[in-house]
Parts: sequence; structure tokens; C-alpha cells
Amino acid sequence: MCNGKKRIEFIDIIKGLAIILVVIGHTSPDKTEIIPYKSLIYAFHMPLFFIVSGMLVVTSRENYSLLTLRNFLHKNFIALIVPFMIWGTIYMNFSFSNLATLCFGSWIDFTHIKTLTSLWFIVVLFVARIYIELFYMLVNRLKLKIQYTICVAIPLFFVAGFYLPHHNDVLTQNGNFLSYDIAFVAAGFMLIGSLIKPSIKKLLEIKNIYLILLTLISSLLFICGFSLTDYSHEFVLMANATYLNIPAFLFCSLTGSFSLIFAGILIYKIPIKKRILNFLGQNTLGIFLLHRHIVVAFLTYLQINTNLNRLSINTIITVISLIISSLLVILINKYAPIMFGKTNTSLKKY
Repeated sequence: MCNGKKRIEFIDIIKGLAIILVVIGHTSPDKTEIIPYKSLIYAFHMPLFFIVSGMLVVTSRENYSLLTLRNFLHKNFIALIVPFMIWGTIYMNFSFSNLATLCFGSWIDFTHIKTLTSLWFIVVLFVARIYIELFYMLVNRLKLKIQYTICVAIPLFFVAGFYLPHHNDVLTQNGNFLSYDIAFVAAGFMLIGSLIKPSIKKLLEIKNIYLILLTLISSLLFICGFSLTDYSHEFVLMANATYLNIPAFLFCSLTGSFSLIFAGILIYKIPIKKRILNFLGQNTLGIFLLHRHIVVAFLTYLQINTNLNRLSINTIITVISLIISSLLVILINKYAPIMFGKTNTSLKKY
């Protein structure tokens, strides 16, 4: 989602792994269905995206001003809000009333107008980026030590996000405007990504055996944290600020995210072709926007016309959805890149 920037291959690999998890998580036919693999994926996959986004935040500008803020807003408006409005309008039953509801920007509102509920992520990322930009402007203006200030700011962002009132009555209320409370939580994860960025780069230089150990340790910690939390009746849904047990949510979010980050770096260092993961990582927004309805269509067909077991159906749907989404992404990138917040100029850099 970073137009005009040089690609960082190991980041693309991590994002590629993450978008595969997103697709797998959506192979459940019922949004409210509680199944183990879905609960496990939902425990950390969206925080992972925000942590990785934080690793890409520019923190070394020489100065911040209203001009840099304006340029920042313009860039992110094109990259995020333009595709949000385009796809939100495509998926919903159009009316000016529904269009106004779409602009309110919360998961609950998207369920009301029956558009793509996954659009919550784009809204939250946009608002969280604004929070982060304003934070760095303040740090720069006050000449504070960045690392220490981030360490202080992370818990403050989380407290604000977890304890601000959240309206989530599907029948009677709109959600919070632009999901501003969830954006605070997202910004907390983004600051974690920004904080660990120097350390993550150092991992590129260590032996693979140590990366394997780090991946195993963080995975075991995640499984322990997940096992000790009761997800039998409800799963984490960050889109609607459903965190269940907050300490457990944070623990699983971090350990699960680090597991995939370490695994992604390990894959990056192994001398094998990684074109598929690189492509998926470079086009996460497009696949994110396209795959959901493909999943639903093939899920319905396979359930009615085959006797395959659940695992086989979900595996087939995941592969088919990724292939079809990727082909559509290639076409849209070529003929209508603005639909993904890209311009022809930015595409030439790839």
C-alpha cells in the first residue's frame, strides 16, 4: 500500500503471509461461526498488518509543518480513501442515504448498508496514520527523544482505544465516527512497529537457526496465550472493538505477529523463489478488497455440489480466491490503478 516507495522485500513477504491468513479466515460461511482456525487467525492477523504498517512509517523528516501535513493527507487520501469510496459504493445498494452511512466509516454502519465490511480496515488505517503523523509532529516540535517518547505513547494510545466508548448496537445505533477509538488501538500497534524497526533489520544479519528458534518460541508463546483464553463462544473482532480479554488480546497479537514476522524474514533469507509471496505482499489492498465475494461464491457452490470435507473445501476456496483476486488485481493495476489508490507513476516504480 506504499505507493512511490522502494519495495522492501521481506516486508512484502510478511504481508503476503498475512493476506493469505485473511483469506483463510474468511472461508467460514458464517461471520458469527466459532471455529478453531478462525479464532486463532483473528487473534492476531489485523494487529500484524498495523505493526507492519508502523515499520514503514517515515520518522526521519528534517521538519514538520502544515505543508508536510497537507501533503501527507493528500497522499493518504489518494492511497486509502479513494479506493474506500470506490469499492464501498460498488458493493453497496446505492442510495444517497447509504452513501452518507458509508462515509460515517464504521463496521456497524457497513453491515447496515450491506457493503464490504472489511472496509473498516482502510478507514482505521487512514485515521491511525493521521494520529501517528500528528504524534511525530509533536515529538519534532518539542524536540523529544523519539524512542523514549514512543514507549510512553504506546500504552496511552492503547488505553484511549480500549476505554473510549464504543457504539456497537447493530440494530439501533451507528458506530463511532471513522472508528476513531479502534484507530487508537491500531496506532498503538503501529508505534510498536516503528519502535522495533531497527531491531527487525538486524535480524536480517543473524543465522537462520536463530530465526527458527525465535519463530518457534514466539509461536509457542502465542499458542499458550491462545489456549489459556476462552474463545469457545466468541472470537476477537477488532473491526467492532471486540477484544474480549484485553491483556490476552495484546499478548496474542504481539506473539502471533512476531511469529509471522520472524517466519517472513526466514523465508526471505532462504535462497528460493518467492515471486508469489512478493506479489501478494505488493498487492495486499487489492486482494483484500476483491477476495471476499469470490470466497462466498465458491463456498456456496462447493457446499451444494460436492461431498468434500470442510478442510478440503476451505483449502480449495483459499487457493481459487487468491488466484482469481490476483488476476483481477493485475487487470485493475493495468487499466484502472486508481481503484487501488495507485497512479501510473507509482506503478512504474515496480
